[in-house]
Amino acid sequence: EPSPAKKRNQSERYGTKSPRTSFRTYHGSTMTQGRKTSDISLPVAQAPSSGSIARSKMSKRRFAVLIFIQILIIAHVIQWLVMGTTVGPIEPSESMETVKNGVITAGFIFFSVALLSTAILGRWFCGWGCHVLLLQDASGKLLNKFGIRPKPFRSRLLMLIPLILALYMFVWPLAFRFIVAPLMGTELNWPGFTSHLIVTDFWKTFPGWLVAIPFLLICSFGVVYLLGMKGYCTYGCPYGGFFAPLDEIAPGSIRVTDACEQCGHCTAVCTSNVRVHEEVHDFGMVVDPGCMKCMDCVSVCPHDALYFGFGKPSIGRDKSKATKKRKWDLSWREEICFAILALLVFLSVRGAYSLISLLFASGITAIVVFLTFKAWQIIRAQDVRLYKWQFKRAGSIKAIGGVYLVGTFLMLALVAHTGVINAAVFLGELYDGRVLTPARIVFATDPFTPEPETLENARSAREWYEFASYMGDGGFALIWTNQPAIDNRIAWMLAVENRRDDAEAQMRESIDRYGLSPEKAAGLARILRSQEKNSEADAAYRSGLEEFPAAFSLLEEYIMSLEASNRPWEAITYLRNILENAPAPTADWLSLNQPDIIVTQKMREIFEEQPHLLGATRRLSLLLMNYQETPRDLADGVRLVERTIDIEPDNPFAYRALALGYGRQNRVNEAAEALRTSVRLEPNEPLLRQQLINLLRATGQNEEAMAVERGEAP
Repeated sequence: EPSPAKKRNQSERYGTKSPRTSFRTYHGSTMTQGRKTSDISLPVAQAPSSGSIARSKMSKRRFAVLIFIQILIIAHVIQWLVMGTTVGPIEPSESMETVKNGVITAGFIFFSVALLSTAILGRWFCGWGCHVLLLQDASGKLLNKFGIRPKPFRSRLLMLIPLILALYMFVWPLAFRFIVAPLMGTELNWPGFTSHLIVTDFWKTFPGWLVAIPFLLICSFGVVYLLGMKGYCTYGCPYGGFFAPLDEIAPGSIRVTDACEQCGHCTAVCTSNVRVHEEVHDFGMVVDPGCMKCMDCVSVCPHDALYFGFGKPSIGRDKSKATKKRKWDLSWREEICFAILALLVFLSVRGAYSLISLLFASGITAIVVFLTFKAWQIIRAQDVRLYKWQFKRAGSIKAIGGVYLVGTFLMLALVAHTGVINAAVFLGELYDGRVLTPARIVFATDPFTPEPETLENARSAREWYEFASYMGDGGFALIWTNQPAIDNRIAWMLAVENRRDDAEAQMRESIDRYGLSPEKAAGLARILRSQEKNSEADAAYRSGLEEFPAAFSLLEEYIMSLEASNRPWEAITYLRNILENAPAPTADWLSLNQPDIIVTQKMREIFEEQPHLLGATRRLSLLLMNYQETPRDLADGVRLVERTIDIEPDNPFAYRALALGYGRQNRVNEAAEALRTSVRLEPNEPLLRQQLINLLRATGQNEEAMAVERGEAP
């Protein structure tokens, strides 16, 4: 035990005044009462004049900014709940809709701005704008309260996971559409850019609370405890996969002046696991793309030697010196083996049971790999511990180590089982995709005999789906969340196999077990209609629409079935009842003798509340025009189309419907003008162009018809 005088000398030498203000953390290393633990990896530089490590002034400011962002997110959700419509989710993952289908979303605009600013300022968004990082920081502070200093897990190959995920999410859809599909002989036409900034289904792309809460716990507390501070950013976040490379070309970075004395305070407070004092010494700036510009290092520098500034970016610099200094937890052989394990785990859990999203799967993968690595250490190393847990000492496995090994084995067995279920669903979908018989043939009332190849594919798909079913339904899955969708596919395969009674029984049993859905209502109705049980089919459609009145696809299918069975006026009556009983404002809105501006305003208010009613109005207008019993029916149909165009003037097919009505009223010139507008709005639709050509020729306007035929604008 050192004497009091020697203790004072040590305190002066290392610049410490008390254990609370001593150098406590260097990348997870700890120092207590003058002795260092076996985990110390970074030697403490002498800094006699620097004093104790100051508390970061930026930490509280950054925390306040992150909390303010959470308040804005909550306010956004509340505004949607109250008003029913709002700006779409301001979330980078919404950009996937843009690269897949050309739909400009609020999330895409936000992500584009974040990427552009990162290319200038460096990787700032992660540190100052990410809600998951807030949870990671909070988890780190909570662990610190219990004396746990999260130690970073360092792997060379696993650090590539974010970039691979980013390329898969945001680059692969474009590469598949424009490169892979054409090479396979499939042309996927680019739909062009559209915008969808205002939404009514704000939560559509987000998971429910039963998934969101475990996700936040695993990807914040769990990852920080096992992989260190910013562990999810390092090994799981696909957005970081783009932010990190952009950081290397950014002129903005943490830089140093000649006042630096290499005291190490900057590295001590860095929660991004960056060896700041070494990098500024070797390069004059921080070159690690993991730096999130938290500014903690700048805040605590005792000589004000660090600052955020602009200059030559880090790209192109020889970083081999920094790379050699970095210590990795895995050998290259282990890197390869655990990278393969990471791929298998990710494929096993991603999308499992319709619960595990890509972001969740990446967090689970990182944790499973680390836990397996620690089990591997227990098997081959002499001494293994995780914080206070001593798993193995001097070659002897402790009881807690044995429990850990058993738990790890059970965890891997669960992951493997989940992977088998995922593979069974994949194979079911693979064979399912080979069943190309149209539904109109499968559900026709005439006897249907499938081709031998179709029959074999349907049977194979059904068998794999049955294997992937919930164990309570005779399968091997542990959770039932996939089962409603699987039941729909099994019923479809039974119908393809011409086992309609079995298909009906399958659907009814699934509805009894898991409740009704629009898909189940439609599926059951199709099966019943193919068995000529029309009254039961109508009842199935109506039951589904009573429970899901906004399911327009179900409504449209029901209307089409009434048309197909020569009952159009039942469809007209049903649609009128729906529209007349729509929620307020409803007063006389279907009354066509009011001024257009009044009716249009009422309709607009209704459609803002219930957009599916716009589709119902269009169906009603077409039915009135096609099956009119009096001139008044035709006139009502035309007026309804005109009013839907007032509300949504850029719909080309609405103008086509209007041209149909005008034509039946012998208003030929107006019909031609409506078709011209339709073609101008959708110039690449051959059906619209051909109908305009036919009408122009029928009315003797041959020159214009030839011009339109050549592709000229009407």
